[in-house]
Amino acid sequence: MYERHFGFREKPFNLTPDSRYLFLSPKHQEAFANLQFGVAERSGFLLLTGEVGTGKTTLIRHFLSQVGPDVRTAVILYPALSAGELFHAILQDLGVSFGGGTLKDAVDALQKALIDAKALNLKVAVLIDEAQNLKPQVLEQLRLLSNLETEREKLMTLVLVGQPELRDLLDRPSLRQLSQRITSRAHLEPLSLDETRAYIKHRLAVAGGRGSEIEEPAIRRVHALSGGVPRLVNVLCDRALVGAFGRAATVVDATLVDAAAREVLPRAQAPARGLGDRWIEPLGLFVLGLFLVFTLRYCFIGRTPALDRAVQPAPGSASPGSPGVVPSPKTDPSPGAMSRGVRCALPNEARTAAIAAMEGFLGTPGFDSAQAVLSFEQWRALKLPALARVTGAKGPCEVAILPVDAATSRVSDETGGYGVENSILSRAYLGSAIICFVDRDGILAKPAPARLAWARRVLQRHGLLSPGASETAFAAALSKVAERVGVKEGGSVEGPVLAALYSLDVGLRGGGIRP
Repeated sequence: MYERHFGFREKPFNLTPDSRYLFLSPKHQEAFANLQFGVAERSGFLLLTGEVGTGKTTLIRHFLSQVGPDVRTAVILYPALSAGELFHAILQDLGVSFGGGTLKDAVDALQKALIDAKALNLKVAVLIDEAQNLKPQVLEQLRLLSNLETEREKLMTLVLVGQPELRDLLDRPSLRQLSQRITSRAHLEPLSLDETRAYIKHRLAVAGGRGSEIEEPAIRRVHALSGGVPRLVNVLCDRALVGAFGRAATVVDATLVDAAAREVLPRAQAPARGLGDRWIEPLGLFVLGLFLVFTLRYCFIGRTPALDRAVQPAPGSASPGSPGVVPSPKTDPSPGAMSRGVRCALPNEARTAAIAAMEGFLGTPGFDSAQAVLSFEQWRALKLPALARVTGAKGPCEVAILPVDAATSRVSDETGGYGVENSILSRAYLGSAIICFVDRDGILAKPAPARLAWARRVLQRHGLLSPGASETAFAAALSKVAERVGVKEGGSVEGPVLAALYSLDVGLRGGGIRP
């Protein structure tokens, strides 16, 4: 949403793990070296732990991007499996055909594959993320895999990655044999102030910025509020950049960071409001509300009675001003309301008008967004509004699009709001959309396990997953939802995948467009 305003190629503080943005603090460098050395030496077990959001998964992905052609890897992201399911998943990820059978059959198939790999001088590494969720009996079965060895070395390296609870789990007397076989232990700590400063500037630069978009007092405030946890640093910086964009500011100051913290952090962590804040913010919201009313009535609606009726809420629905709820776009397009094509001709003005209209669509002065490469039909199936690049009257520009029905969508740009037939709009659509939604459940600020638990509940609520279903079934159901937004693997609940999950609730609780 704010990329062009600051000159970024992309959002610098996305929560999706991306090895391009990896910042190697001394602890990260040590952990990375341990992984490289352990796999190269065919060590039996390696342990990598860290608090939620300290960069464990990003480090793993960076490691996987650096392994040579002589290393075969399997990565398990959903470890809450039985021993049989886990071994089957490992075989599948290693590309070993296995027709099914007992746990012993799976172990035998894995052993044969490891021996074949050793004959070809290949190393095999299995990485298990969120390993604190492994059941003790499954960990014991993994220990038995370390018996698969030659006279000189192990046939496989097992990397257990998890939160600090994993260390507590391995300290149990019943698992002491496994604990004694761990040859390397690394623990990721939160970043210091200097590391946080370097981390923020690094991400800004990778995204195409100058590195100075967040000023020094703001960086200090980010570190104080986040405790140096990279994920919280990302959340705060992203929200603060949105706030700066909304105020047309070119840099983020400490005030914007505090405002962002009040939005995204739990109340206990967020800064207290000063007396001035208690008056200034309501006054600012009042002024913004007047601006939005003006924008909706004169820019988006276009001052026509037919279009005034088009944005009225359906009987019994929430009012347009209700936070997180979108008014029903049931419309009665009249000839004057329809257009033969997308009108936008002034890209900068079109984008500003589109964002203002989007805030009206979603009923909030701030919203969440996720960049996605989608076909027009994929976007329309989501029933969520989007800021999309289209071919306008004089070339490419960005407009707000609101799905209305199977034949029509509503477009908003610098000329106002108007209806366009989907057959026409699909030809103008350039294949890239910023899906817009309201993160009403605060999922972006929650740790990965809480996000996955929330996703499981959403899938169950819509009949896409049975209660008590296995992690394998859950992963498959989540992947199907991810495919709706062009994501091949739905391993994390954020970005387009989070938007797709919210789109399932369209028509139930708001947060999207009612069908």
